[in-house]
Amino acid sequence: MDYAVVNILDYMELIGEESVVDVLSGFSCPKNKEIENFVRNNAVEFAKRKMSITYLLLDEYSRVLAIFAITHKAVQILGTNLSSTLQKKIQRYAQKNEKTDEYALSAFLIGQFGKNYQHKDAPVPDGGKMMEAVLTILKHVQREIGGGVVYLECEEKPELLNFYQNEKNRFRKFGERLSEKENVNYIQMLRIL
Repeated sequence: MDYAVVNILDYMELIGEESVVDVLSGFSCPKNKEIENFVRNNAVEFAKRKMSITYLLLDEYSRVLAIFAITHKAVQILGTNLSSTLQKKIQRYAQKNEKTDEYALSAFLIGQFGKNYQHKDAPVPDGGKMMEAVLTILKHVQREIGGGVVYLECEEKPELLNFYQNEKNRFRKFGERLSEKENVNYIQMLRIL
């Protein structure tokens, strides 16, 4: 399956903001309504404000098959939550507070990552291909501005944890965050580019 990875800002320049909003209004992600809501209601505005940039995976008919949104964010990581090998690697990108054993760093954040189930006849790209697209973009950004740590938060579901922690993706858990608003426990994971 061939698809193009398109920055939402470039797509707005190509077809216009109103058309992009219209295209995204039908985005359907029944497995994760948070992603669906983000794409339909926030992706364009967040991109315009440079809060995060959403990338669209488009097929040859310009149908949105999947999306991911990336940004950069400061993060604190407790050293005791990392293996000694990972602590050594992360020290290249972080400042360590010896008193609190916390690493402070700016990392690339994969804020949204989801498939579109709107088009029943369109083959949806697998998660591995989507992650390859994310990492290709982040490696380019890394070459331009530096950095090297990628992190994300995902719901505590075995299939998600297995996907992110597999040998190809290599994300490792470093913490948890409870969203009181949604009453969801999010697992925080990172990897070195």
